[in-house]
Amino acid sequence: MTATGRDVFSLPEQLAVMDQEYVVGSYYLELPSNADVLARAAGFAVGQSIGTWVEVPGVTAHMRDRHVGRVIGVLPCPPVDLTTQQLEVSGYVVQVAVPTVNIGPSIPMLLTTILGNDSSTSVQAKLIDLQVPPGYAAALGGPRFGVKGIRDLLGVADRPLLLNMIKPCTGLTPEAGAEIFFQTALGAVDMIKDDELMGSPDFSPVEDRVKAYTRAAERAREVTGRDVLYIPNITDRPDRMLEHAKAARDNGAKALMVAFASVGYGAVQALADVANVPILGHFASVAPFYEGSGSGMASPIAAGLLPRLAGADFVLTATPYGGYPLARLQYLRTAQQISLPRPGVKSAMPIVGGGVHPGVVATYVDDLGPDIVLGAGGAIQGHPDGPAAGADAMRQAIDAAIAGVPVTQAAREHVELASALRAFA
Repeated sequence: MTATGRDVFSLPEQLAVMDQEYVVGSYYLELPSNADVLARAAGFAVGQSIGTWVEVPGVTAHMRDRHVGRVIGVLPCPPVDLTTQQLEVSGYVVQVAVPTVNIGPSIPMLLTTILGNDSSTSVQAKLIDLQVPPGYAAALGGPRFGVKGIRDLLGVADRPLLLNMIKPCTGLTPEAGAEIFFQTALGAVDMIKDDELMGSPDFSPVEDRVKAYTRAAERAREVTGRDVLYIPNITDRPDRMLEHAKAARDNGAKALMVAFASVGYGAVQALADVANVPILGHFASVAPFYEGSGSGMASPIAAGLLPRLAGADFVLTATPYGGYPLARLQYLRTAQQISLPRPGVKSAMPIVGGGVHPGVVATYVDDLGPDIVLGAGGAIQGHPDGPAAGADAMRQAIDAAIAGVPVTQAAREHVELASALRAFA
């Protein structure tokens, strides 16, 4: 079958009546206006399914029907219809459908298929959307606990959750970190996690941290009557990551954190299969997947859809408010990919982090609603009156946002909040 064979092209409606499922990738690419975009699209569809850039033996009619990728859309951007309107370079959105039977329930193979291999397909494009059918999404796994499971674990029904991360980021012994944990847990925080830069170094093995921080949580509960969830970072190469997960759980950890782009989406799938506790997916290392304008994939896919499908129950997402130049639309779309209902897969909970302080809480609640986690680091650890006061100030801002009360008005009744606004706003 040649790369330009007519049987590579299908209308989307034709896929709907076929007896198998397809994932559909939408790609943006730019080509000289005189280039044959249909040939390029067909070459990509064939090259990423059953063929290569030249005709090869062994391709049967059954193989074409069951396994070939299909081009289901080629849309010019802008929508130019006349030769008199053409520019030297034309943009296109190309939609390619690939049978899920080719891929199996594997995100590594999904990425291998949908991102392509430029040396064989000769297409430089950016994946801007990915449609995943319900049966295939369910087979990939998705969150095992999701929003409801997290809320049940914490006993918090309807407000945004408050997360702190231990600072300094690294260099702390388990005992030193446990003291910071204790002082922070005296405030109204729901969860405390490791910073992503704290793995399992010799000076603070993750197993030792779990033991020390669990004791600190118990000490704080004796004072406050509240439970604070500790989330250890187990990011490592896959074999050691799974060893850390077992050791952490055996010593009382009730949730785990992993940097999904660093370990790989497939490693998160493997972790979700055995963890039996909620998984926090951290976005460290994900930016190179989406920062290029002509290759890779869009941030809502890399930082939203894929970690959710891999099994993360809550996912840290970048925002446009903390200094990183993320487009607001992509921030909102990423949060939607994490949380909107999806057939076959539980909703995960977005975590917003980076520059989070009481003065911006209402903005995040207005943007994303109450099913979010507010990840505040410096605003808690750096509060003028200490980390417990910092946690209380954040919680006071959360309560005000839910009640529709301006944060400056709430600050008249809460000294911790007033102090935080003077320090960080």
